[in-house]
Amino acid sequence: MICVECGQPVNNVHHRVHGAEETLTRCEYCKKVADKYVEYELVIIFLDLVLHKPQAYRHVIFNRMEYSDAWLSFRDVQLAFFIIVLEAYHQTQSQHQGGWADLS
Repeated sequence: MICVECGQPVNNVHHRVHGAEETLTRCEYCKKVADKYVEYELVIIFLDLVLHKPQAYRHVIFNRMEYSDAWLSFRDVQLAFFIIVLEAYHQTQSQHQGGWADLS
């Protein structure tokens, strides 16, 4: 597990406070919440991936795999494929600012 903000290793991203109550762990180095994405819905994580937020990538690559039974689930592969397709589309559009008419 790593802190998604600074990339430093942490023991856990959440810990027990009183019995069954859990709280998010703060990073010892940057003093921010180590992984805020453990409480986020998959849609929010996906949007942050599309926006190329490094914290979201750190969560998926380093911390998300701890929660799944298999190292890579089918949904993770689908998500990675979709991100690659979006990145390819973004690169194509940034090279051709005029839109699809300039591609022909």
